[in-house]
Amino acid sequence: MSPLVLKSFTATSAIGRGRDATLASLNAQRSGLAPCRFETVSLDCCVGEVAGVDQVALPRELAEFECRNNRLAWLALGEDGFREAVAESAARHGRRRVGVFLGTSTSGILETELAYRRRDPASGALPQ
Repeated sequence: MSPLVLKSFTATSAIGRGRDATLASLNAQRSGLAPCRFETVSLDCCVGEVAGVDQVALPRELAEFECRNNRLAWLALGEDGFREAVAESAARHGRRRVGVFLGTSTSGILETELAYRRRDPASGALPQ
């Protein structure tokens, strides 16, 4: 198996947006957990929320994919010059030779909560 070359990376989570903020939180042993403040959700618990995700707007060409989860992905991809690094690599090597690997956990939990409230009363089906 050939080694995979990572030319650029970033990290965004409840402990920080970008590499520097993430490293600072890790070094300070700072948690990203805070009391849940989601709109109409009244659940007495703590969640790890990324600061500023609710102020992010997707570009017009991605408007059909509007949701909190995709706003978070867009925000994260913009940290540490990552989007620009991907564009430069694609221009240099061709789009077919560049990969972006993205992971998430429960960043869509608010959308899930709201969808459960709109389930079909007869079948229990979730909205599209």
